Amino acid sequence: MSFASFVTCRLKWYAMVPAIFTAVAIAVPFLLNSIPMLGFALQRGFALICHQQAERSFVLFGGSVAVCARCLGIYLGATIGLLVRLPRAIAVRWLTALVVLNLVDWSAEIAGLHGNWMLARLALGIALGLTAAMLVASSGEIKIAAQAKAA
Repeated sequence: MSFASFVTCRLKWYAMVPAIFTAVAIAVPFLLNSIPMLGFALQRGFALICHQQAERSFVLFGGSVAVCARCLGIYLGATIGLLVRLPRAIAVRWLTALVVLNLVDWSAEIAGLHGNWMLARLALGIALGLTAAMLVASSGEIKIAAQAKAA
């Protein structure tokens, strides 16, 4: 197995990280009922990266998911995005557009132009996570190609 194929194979395993974050965030309400100490610890851990406002989070297993709809979407999108290969220039353009679109959505809600649109937040989060992860994946391919040429 060449170095480039080894590293490419390893990049695919990285998709498991956001997938695990997604599964754990969804499982937190269940864990709060069945194993409260573990559920609470995980919920506090997710509080470091998400505001966790209950009205912006999906309700499952009788409680709020540990992250808001947008963060959940980012994790889901990142899982898929790490498996997709796209030229770096295109990934940068898409990511820039989606960051702007997410900022417009956030600003519009702050300004009172629309209410709490959970599915829109989820969709924008998925798109943002997807493009961010595609950029990360394309950056990894550039390094792999450079190292393969050097070898």
